[in-house]
Amino acid sequence: PSLETFLKQVKADPALLQRLQACPNLDAMARLGAELGFVFSGVDLVRHQAEATLRLSEPELEAAAAGVSLEGHLWLMQIVWPN
Repeated sequence: PSLETFLKQVKADPALLQRLQACPNLDAMARLGAELGFVFSGVDLVRHQAEATLRLSEPELEAAAAGVSLEGHLWLMQIVWPN
């Protein structure tokens, strides 16, 4: 099963979403997926998020560049520029 299928399953299952959110890093997320029969890596998760970011609209990209939070596929992405 694909990463996209795993993410859809997570969205549909609040308990699984909590388990995913409790993962300390991307490799732990991949291990959680493996427990459920999915095969992907932490790198695959980064690639997926990057592709999702590239699909953002111009206003969403401008908001991200300004340092605001954006709701991502399943997680919150926050870009903060140092002072």
